[in-house]
Amino acid sequence: MKNLMYMFVALLMVFVSCEDDDSFDPGPLSNLAVTSQVSDDGSGIVTFKPTATGAKSYTYDFGDGTTGESLTGYISKTYSTTGENTYTVTVTVIGFDGSTLTETLQVTVDVPAMNSDLVNLITDGSSKTWFLAASQPGHLGLGPAREGIDGDWWYPKWYSAQAFEKCGSEISDCFCDDELTFTVNSSGEVTYVLDNKGQTFFNVGHKAVVGGTADEDYCYDFDTSGEKEVTFSAVEGNVPEAETTGMQMEFSDGGFMSYYVGSSTYEILSLSEDLLYVRTYDSMNPDLAWYIRFTAAPSTGGEEESLETIYTNLVWSDEFDTDGAPDPANWTFDLGAGGWGNGEAQEYTDSPENVIVEDGVLKITARGTGSGGGVQYYYDDVTLVAAGGSTSVVQDFEGAAPVFTDFGGAATAVIENPDASGENTSVTVAESTKNNGAEVWAGSFFDVDAALDLSTYTSMEIKTWSPAVGAVVRLKLENQANAQEFYEVDATTSVVESWETLSFDLSAAPAFTYDRVVLFFDFGESPTGGAAYTSARIKSENLFEFTYGRVEIRAKLPSAGGTWPALWALGANFDEVGWPVCGEIDIMEHVGNNNNTISSALHYPGNFGGTAVVGATSVPTATTEFHNYTVEWTPDSIKFVVDGEMVHNSLVNSDTTPFNSDFFLIMNIAMGGTLGGAIDPAFTEDTMEVDYVRVYQ
Repeated sequence: MKNLMYMFVALLMVFVSCEDDDSFDPGPLSNLAVTSQVSDDGSGIVTFKPTATGAKSYTYDFGDGTTGESLTGYISKTYSTTGENTYTVTVTVIGFDGSTLTETLQVTVDVPAMNSDLVNLITDGSSKTWFLAASQPGHLGLGPAREGIDGDWWYPKWYSAQAFEKCGSEISDCFCDDELTFTVNSSGEVTYVLDNKGQTFFNVGHKAVVGGTADEDYCYDFDTSGEKEVTFSAVEGNVPEAETTGMQMEFSDGGFMSYYVGSSTYEILSLSEDLLYVRTYDSMNPDLAWYIRFTAAPSTGGEEESLETIYTNLVWSDEFDTDGAPDPANWTFDLGAGGWGNGEAQEYTDSPENVIVEDGVLKITARGTGSGGGVQYYYDDVTLVAAGGSTSVVQDFEGAAPVFTDFGGAATAVIENPDASGENTSVTVAESTKNNGAEVWAGSFFDVDAALDLSTYTSMEIKTWSPAVGAVVRLKLENQANAQEFYEVDATTSVVESWETLSFDLSAAPAFTYDRVVLFFDFGESPTGGAAYTSARIKSENLFEFTYGRVEIRAKLPSAGGTWPALWALGANFDEVGWPVCGEIDIMEHVGNNNNTISSALHYPGNFGGTAVVGATSVPTATTEFHNYTVEWTPDSIKFVVDGEMVHNSLVNSDTTPFNSDFFLIMNIAMGGTLGGAIDPAFTEDTMEVDYVRVYQ
């Protein structure tokens, strides 16, 4: 080791002496030439060898979205996309004088299917059988096939099956019995066999294929025997890159995956050792996209199943048997307003009016303060205007209200026009409330069915009503499928408590697809004063954090419209990696606008927000009696339970999920927001009571 160190020092001295030698003159940068050698073993490896006079270093753009650097210029790159693909590679050499030269070349690389990670995962390198993920919510789903039908189109927006929904019923149980086997041979050719045990679950629109007569989806006798060839290819353009692998598979001879909708081509949205998630289009109705989840092991459970826990050692608990504030050894507080990422209306406090232990239970109480809770702005008649004066109405809020998504502490709804005079006598308008304590960038957006035509129209006019002169109204046009494509422009209010028409110049907007309208009122400012609602949110962060176990919380829930109580856990690395990368386990959520329906959910990359893994069950006395809400979290699975009975097996856990690291517990009541919905105008207060929290391992 000492000899190696001496050699390193000697080399360093030589290097330094060369750098200090004023006589070193590499000459001007010139004569760049690049050669490439493609490996013929199917590995996808390409070796690049450039030469140049006066070269100091080289950088590469490999043409597949990746880059590289080399001091000598020599570099090897492995391309992994299956099939024969041609890449345009750009090589840039940097001279000692700071000048650069660039050369481009094309390389054609053929990667056999057997060498791809995708095929290895599907076939396990030889043969692998997949099963319907019946225990997971969303094992079958339906959504719009493309943009322009109903806003977002890349997830099962219209329908998502509950766990075991299709199992146990004569008309659909065959769906849960299918076995799908993929096999790869030594030449890299992939074949597929569907063993349907004699029956296939047919979509009602395709019953004529088997002469069916049922007026609903139904299991019919159907022969699926025989091997089908599988062809893999790249697919792009319809599903956002973050939501897909970018690969699809096509089956020969009418092959299909379990649920019959007449399609033989399936886009692979997600793939791991344990999960295969695909999307396909209905051959009878191209507006419909179907989603199916498969797992590497058969699903077990269904019906009413009792939890057989593997965790019996109580490692942490709070029985709430000491009156006063929550035990500071167990709990700390989240404080403040700002919407909490969901457009919520409450401010969280540590006041005993909002959180206290008494009579042997923890009480979290949401209260109405009687304060206005923020500043109201109104807007109407969002209209595109051409240079010659022609117009196109984007939204006038007179028909079906658009779906608003609020953020930063704003809340938006369609209401009766509060000032039907002057420039605007419309019956209904949009109201945007910027709650006290909201973020300076609080606002909301709504999506439009067709992209805005900015080649014809060069400006947008919006009728606005503001309580003050000088409020900045920011308009942001955005691409739903790519948030990096947007254009922003500001206008300023000039009248007080009266309607006026603000004009936004769009002539300089880049030529993107704009199908989302975002509005920020009084941008850059945050209203001060008391929030309209107060509540509490307590957490065990940095006090008790754990990996795996059984969490049991006994609670009675509030019932008022607009309340949104939750018992949940968040990844302890939240501050480092953010959400949803950290993972979220929602043990229990309830909304007062849908009393006595209990939901639980998992949020993680690829399955969060509107695409989270969700299950629900009815608990008729959830708001009048105490019930036990439980999650059993193991290295292999996550299961949600109410009063000892399984609600759903939400996840086959694996090392690809965030559910293998420390989490901390959270309990709170939110008001309004994306899930809580409209708050009862007569709301004064309501309470969630928690008898105990126990964690077993």
